[in-house]
Formats: sequence, C-alpha cells, structure tokens
Amino acid sequence: MYTLIVQNKYGQQLELTHNPAYTVYNIEGLDPPDAQINTTHNAGYDGSVFNSAYEKERTIVITMTIESPAETNRIALYRYLKTKFPVRVFYKNGTRDVFIDGFVQAMQIGFFQRKQVIQITIFCPHSNFSGTVSTAQDFFTAQPLFEFPFEIEEPIAFSEIVTGLEKSIINAGDVDTGVMITIDAIGEVTNPKIYNVDNSTFMILSVSMVAGDTITINTRQGEKSITMRRAGVETNLIGSMQRNSSWFSLVPGDNIFTTAADDGVENMMVTFAVVDQYQGV
Repeated sequence: MYTLIVQNKYGQQLELTHNPAYTVYNIEGLDPPDAQINTTHNAGYDGSVFNSAYEKERTIVITMTIESPAETNRIALYRYLKTKFPVRVFYKNGTRDVFIDGFVQAMQIGFFQRKQVIQITIFCPHSNFSGTVSTAQDFFTAQPLFEFPFEIEEPIAFSEIVTGLEKSIINAGDVDTGVMITIDAIGEVTNPKIYNVDNSTFMILSVSMVAGDTITINTRQGEKSITMRRAGVETNLIGSMQRNSSWFSLVPGDNIFTTAADDGVENMMVTFAVVDQYQGV
C-alpha cells in the first residue's frame, strides 16, 4: 500500500491515491537513478580509465485513469499539474515517507478512450528523494569535557581553543547529504568554530556575535550559504570563512561534531537540521 500526493507551487495538495476521481496503476522513476560514468580510452591499452561519475536527473511518469465525471476530474488536475510549472511529489509506503521536487514536463491524455487514461511526466533536476521531516538535532555548548582531539595545520593561527560537547548527528538516509547548521548567540561569541571529529574537517568563521545574533550555515548541494541575522538585518558571511574551512557533508549513520570559539563558547546554542536523502523508495 502506498500514498501519492502532488503539490503545486501555491502549496495546494491533491492526493491521487485513495481518491475516487482517479485510479493510479503505474509509477515509473521510483527506483535509484542511473549514473553517468565518464572514462578515458588510452591508445594501446584495453579497457578505459575511470574519470568521474554522477547521478543523472530523475524522471517520474504517473499513469492513471480518470473516473467519472471525466471532464470535471480531468480539469481539476490542471490546477495542480501545470506544464512547465514546479510540482512537489510526495510518496509514502510502509518504510519511507519522502518527497521530490520537479517540473511538469508533459501531460498526455486519451480524450477519446472509453475510460480516459492520462500520463503525467515530471522532470526532477535533483535525483534523490528527501525525507518529509527535517530532523533537528540540538546540542547546547557547555563547559569543556576534553582536549581538542586533532591538530590544525599552519598557517591557521588560533587563540586558545575552548571546546564544547561532542554530539552525534544522525543521517538516516542512504546517501551523503549537506546540513543546515544554526548558531544562536545568548551572549558574546568570538570566531565560532564547528568541527567534524570523524574526518578532521572544520568550519571557522571570523566574526563576532552578540546576544540575539543567529548564524545560518547551509551546506546542501546547490544551496550553500552562510548568513548572519542581527536586529532583523541579514548579512552574507561566506567571506568570513577562514582558510581551509570545509562545507560539511554527512555520511549515512553517525557523524560526530563538536563546537568551539576563541571566546564565549558557552554562549553558543547550535542546531543541526538534517533532511535525509534517498536514492529510491
């Protein structure tokens, strides 16, 4: 048993399953996407050399019949599925509850069939499904529990580093994904730092925060940004990233992070918001 819902750009939703107006009998494009494998052939050698690989775009094709009254029910679809316009597709089965964003590429209708059959093609530029709920995982920086676990190469110069708590951030999806990190200041903070303990990567911002400031870091593919909101004014902080800082990516499973600052680490409240990503359902 599954549920299929479409949502238009205005946020209006229409369930296509469990709906007496429509009978869905096939959905293509729910399996993992195809990959593009790029190789180089060298003269005089068998086979080829691998260069790179990436997932191709996803195309979802929904085939269904329109029940009586056919004209009324067919025209109702146009409100939610407009050619060239964006659409969000929600799919839920016994184990996964996901969505994917795309554009209505085509809508083919058998107007003169005994029972009208409609085929809707949705092109999805980003191939992975997202979990419907963004999982917020908080940790509130407290007094240090340990010495910092790894060294940072020169020429990055730190003043005294005060470390915070370790926190396991869970990526429950089956592919690597970016993360939304929010730093709320309840007092003065100088040069906030976030470390991935697992792979020794870090992000350090050269900025001073005061009570009420909020820094938002988005490391998701195609959405990367760093902003700070102070007294209602938003400022771009990408230029404040210190040298060798990384855009974090979460591997499936546990990802261990900790926080620090040159001063005021106890005034940092940090939230990780994770949207799990899935190759298929």
